[in-house]
Amino acid sequence: MHAIETSHASTADTARMIAKTRRTPSITLILPAYNEAEVIADAIMEADSALSSITHRYEIIVVDDGSSDATAEIVREFAKFIHSLRLIQHPRNQGYGAAIRSGFSAAQCDLVAFTDADCQFDLTELDRFVLLSERYDVVCGYRIDRKDSSLRCLYSKVYNLLVRAMLSPGVRDVDCALKMFDVNVAKKLRITGDGFLVNSEMLTQANRLGHSVVEVGVSHRPRTLGQSTVSIKHIPNVLTSLVRYWWNEVQFPTQTLMDRRNSETRSSGCFGLNPSWLQIGLIFIAAVFMFANLEYPLIDRDETRYAEIPREMIATGNWVLPQLNFETYYDKPPLLYWLCAISFQLFGISEASARFVPALAAICTLASTMFFGSRLFGRTVGLYAGVVLMLSVGFAFTSRYLLLDGVLALFVSLSLFTSLEAIRNPTATVGKGSLHLGWWILSGVCIGLTFLTKGPIAIVLWLPPVLAMTWVSEAHARPRWWHYGVLGGVASMIAAPWFLMVHLEDPAFLNEFFYRHNIARFAGEFHPKPIWYFLPVLLIAGHPWSFLTIPYAKFLLSRDERSRRQRPPAVGYLLLWSGWCFTFFSLSSCKLPTYLLPAAPALALLVGHYLHTVLADASHPEQHFFARFWSARSATATTCFAGVAFVIYVMIYTDDATVVLFAWAMLWAALLISSLVLMADRHQVRIAWGTSSVVAFLFAVMVMHQMIPAYSRSQTLFGASSPVAKQLGVDESTPIATIEHEFSEVPFYLNRANIAHFARLRDQGIKRFLLRNSNCILIVDSHIAIESLRDQLPAKSKIVPLLQRGPATLYRVSTVPNVDQLAQRETRSR
Repeated sequence: MHAIETSHASTADTARMIAKTRRTPSITLILPAYNEAEVIADAIMEADSALSSITHRYEIIVVDDGSSDATAEIVREFAKFIHSLRLIQHPRNQGYGAAIRSGFSAAQCDLVAFTDADCQFDLTELDRFVLLSERYDVVCGYRIDRKDSSLRCLYSKVYNLLVRAMLSPGVRDVDCALKMFDVNVAKKLRITGDGFLVNSEMLTQANRLGHSVVEVGVSHRPRTLGQSTVSIKHIPNVLTSLVRYWWNEVQFPTQTLMDRRNSETRSSGCFGLNPSWLQIGLIFIAAVFMFANLEYPLIDRDETRYAEIPREMIATGNWVLPQLNFETYYDKPPLLYWLCAISFQLFGISEASARFVPALAAICTLASTMFFGSRLFGRTVGLYAGVVLMLSVGFAFTSRYLLLDGVLALFVSLSLFTSLEAIRNPTATVGKGSLHLGWWILSGVCIGLTFLTKGPIAIVLWLPPVLAMTWVSEAHARPRWWHYGVLGGVASMIAAPWFLMVHLEDPAFLNEFFYRHNIARFAGEFHPKPIWYFLPVLLIAGHPWSFLTIPYAKFLLSRDERSRRQRPPAVGYLLLWSGWCFTFFSLSSCKLPTYLLPAAPALALLVGHYLHTVLADASHPEQHFFARFWSARSATATTCFAGVAFVIYVMIYTDDATVVLFAWAMLWAALLISSLVLMADRHQVRIAWGTSSVVAFLFAVMVMHQMIPAYSRSQTLFGASSPVAKQLGVDESTPIATIEHEFSEVPFYLNRANIAHFARLRDQGIKRFLLRNSNCILIVDSHIAIESLRDQLPAKSKIVPLLQRGPATLYRVSTVPNVDQLAQRETRSR
């Protein structure tokens, strides 16, 4: 790209220079005109005079873009004595881009120039354009001393900044209406827009096709006749067109059918093996990892809570109103509880039965990610995405942990995957396809199930990405209002019956749920965290793949043709999905690490697609060397270092220096040394991410199958590995109360419905409980000092600390009843 500043050479000198050339090129000058009756005559005369002084062969094409005044009649009159003048007339106003498109199509000369019909440019300066056209395919003017109003100059400056940032046209004054093209270049340009974006579109395409472009300074005159058709009301349309053009032509271009076939051919194998069989093998490995060794005690407080609620459903027979400690639990809808209760009835009430639900949800999420990834990008990308998802730290942890977020992630991802299948047309090459109603209805089913899992978040996470994609993408169907009505109706048919039944049983439930546990939670009533909270969470949860962040960002922002063609529209959809999930939960004051789990399938597919791009591009290995080698080796070394650190931490803080831990310590130390040595070996680049994946899998096995179970056994109160029940002599008749903390494992493991729970230490019910039960056990949050607890006891009560385990401190309390209380008891006994 070149920029040339020229002084005002005389027309005569320039004409002599042109005359010295062996052949003077012919010129077509296009004058787009819309209601320019006041100035069109002057524009034609000036154009004819200027062109005749430059070349002997020229034509002037006036494109009347549906003018309602006498523009066309004036042109016809001038055409009677100016034989080089032609008129093209649009029956209605179609826009500036349509006028340029018509002019380019009708051009018959060697060079094609265009300018506005408002006489704001000195057309004699086209001589310099002709000279430059001998060496450059496109010659663009830029206004040296612009004569427009300050406000319009401001609009133009901001617009040029946006265009340069988004499209990189390589010129400073994109919308200067004086440009010249080689006719062959002009004929090849695909002008799709009808509005003012045409200049940006033409220059972006010219650069992408490898044509040379140069700039030259031109004079600019104030407009004296007619009225400009540009006004502030055009700004939204121009910005909309700019964003859509950037999205569809630059950032995520629509692949042609041939592009897809080539992509599928490249994705047909993985190291010589069938990706479909490898996907099945991955699911089998994941199933062994997720379903094996689930019998260790439930971890307080999430696992114990989400296991106790379905146990109480079975105990009470009430499957409509969720209860915890046999009191209404307003936080969440019932789908997870129903699934756990069904698992309890099928396999018995146990830890493994409870964890079977999140493990099954994780397997289904993994399988659906590979399935839809294969449909979108090919089977190899689907396989890579499965590996990425399974080995991501956040997903590996939640796959074996009884949380609501795993089930939520499954149905959110299914709703968004099926929506994409509904709006995309895999056989279309250009233009929008029709909406696939079957996939659309299935998306509504998934939204309804998501609503039963966690409420309105089902709509919040689904609607913005789908609306954004259908608005910005020109290659996807745009659902009509009745499509959304059908989808909402399907979702309502699934979710509404339970909401109606729970309202009939407890009218306060809906208000508590929708306001306090959705709106107030978003505002920060629970778990408030800073806005940047999810940045480190995402990097840690995405390990080891988060080491690809920098090269992947470079890939997304790259403007070179090769990278551009490797970013299909589906990548844009996945970015909208994951980006919106991250943005929404960052804006929410309430934050927990697992909230980002619904974005995990989209992020896995993005990384899987990029890994395939990096590993399959053998022709340009140096282009992706950072991602292929340094990212992989750094991830491996970090995983090994984390393995060493975890083992040392467990040894120091748990006094559990077993032979198994020493074996893990030796293994991770050896792997860490090996990973550091391999940093200097650049020959095994192709297997770098393979070894990183193996190391990540070993780390996941150690943490999830060794350390987490050991931690849970050291913390549980009444789980199978805990001696507490036997030490205290707890049986079915022992009065027990829990204070402050939920301690849901107490009723779960003791299988009792008479465990008293007091949410606050100041609860007056504690005294009444102690007066009714003269010898009982109190299980209290460890943060409560014994002095604070003693203040709440009846007079003459004796409190004896028994032990501290996990988050609990256990006390035995003996209360001496007074004479009146003894008399009352004797009376009741009679």
